[in-house]
Amino acid sequence: MKFTSLSFLLFFLVVYGIHWMVRGQYRLVFLFLASFVFYAAWSIPFAFHFLSLVCLNHWMNKKILKDKTSVWYPVSLFINFGNLFLFKYFYFLWSILFEITGSAFFSEGAVQTFFQSQFGFDSITLPLAISFYTFQMVAYTIDVKRGNANENPNLLQYSLFIFFFPQLVAGPIVRHGEFFYQLEVWNAKKEQLFEGYYLVFLGLFKKVVIADNLSSVIDPIFINPDAYDGVSNLAAMLGYMARIFCDFSGYTDLARGLGKLMGINLPENFHAPYLATSVRELWTRWHMTLATWIKDYIYFPLGGSRVSEYRGYFNLMLTFTLAGFWHGANFTFMIWGFLHGFMLSFERKIDLLFFKSKEGQPKPWKKFTGFLYTFSFFVLSVPFFSAPSVHNAVSMYTRTFTNASGERINQMEKIGYSLLLTFLLNYLQTKPSFPRENWSTTKSFTFLLLFSIVITILLGYLAPGGTEFIYFQF
Repeated sequence: MKFTSLSFLLFFLVVYGIHWMVRGQYRLVFLFLASFVFYAAWSIPFAFHFLSLVCLNHWMNKKILKDKTSVWYPVSLFINFGNLFLFKYFYFLWSILFEITGSAFFSEGAVQTFFQSQFGFDSITLPLAISFYTFQMVAYTIDVKRGNANENPNLLQYSLFIFFFPQLVAGPIVRHGEFFYQLEVWNAKKEQLFEGYYLVFLGLFKKVVIADNLSSVIDPIFINPDAYDGVSNLAAMLGYMARIFCDFSGYTDLARGLGKLMGINLPENFHAPYLATSVRELWTRWHMTLATWIKDYIYFPLGGSRVSEYRGYFNLMLTFTLAGFWHGANFTFMIWGFLHGFMLSFERKIDLLFFKSKEGQPKPWKKFTGFLYTFSFFVLSVPFFSAPSVHNAVSMYTRTFTNASGERINQMEKIGYSLLLTFLLNYLQTKPSFPRENWSTTKSFTFLLLFSIVITILLGYLAPGGTEFIYFQF
């Protein structure tokens, strides 16, 4: 069920109504069952596969909690990452082996024949949300091993922590310290409910009105950049900046809003990332829950910056290359991640060479220069994130910088308007005082009422039919 569909609206209204009618353990049971049904609506077999993993992880976590040296810790990591590898990266590895060996044994046809003859299906399906639920379960297990997670939840609490449907499919990646304590006192305040309504309508505006309307304009260029001129290729990169922010932060707004309506606060995932003045700052504002995950569970275990200077650069580049690979089994994502790791290393080196001493508040022209540099880098990294192949990404660069001739896209103004709205939305995130400072005021309540009416009207006029959230594929 897509968050923007009528079926989900009906599902949520039923869940929301019953949720506040039940209390205690019954509420936990009901919310878990609702979350299970939400996932099962995509695939019943994979829902039970997911549930079996959750139960197995819970059992192993209990063993690890009793004995930090338990063999179940490496077994748990092997099962979780093995499950992720099998479903997400198997074909990627198999294609590499085919390229290296040229053997018919590693051909796609041979794999299909094997699966069909042995299991009755000819391909492996990527389970919904596998990257997100794997990271969430692994993070909890590692924290249990480190002694940083002592909540000792029962199976029902742990299952709801992993299955909770508002954030299940595409995050934010929730940590144990952000969730379990809320199950102790579960009563939403009026401000929390108003904030939830606001975030739901804001998320719908970002996703349906901006992101979905951009999709039909820019997607054809990423699929076939050689057919379009240099201006169109550059416009597609810029348009994707608006689309990815509004699509992904729109999903996060919806997830957080739905969570608040049910009395659960979920962590923020974006905070004005396009106003960042360095790539380092960008990653404290963009996909914040992933950034903290890779820092805590990849970068720090590698040694972080507590090693030699160049080993530190290596750690950064390896961490972000792996983060790129987490997004998808494609060399494009690995290159995208490596570029971000390289730029973070480059910034650190520049700081060591020229800015060793602490400076005061940077001057406006320095902040503006930093903003232009950061935004430009993010724009230029877009092809490796969105294009289906390295060839397409390189073609977009070539045609952009040579101003190649070709077809000019229509609706160029839609990209311009969307970018302006995206920057406005980023700016408003830095000004949270109104309407969100005190929802109990008549002024804020009136704003919320008018805001919801306007968004509803816009959805009626501008909804293009709906596209899937970009991060659902990860």
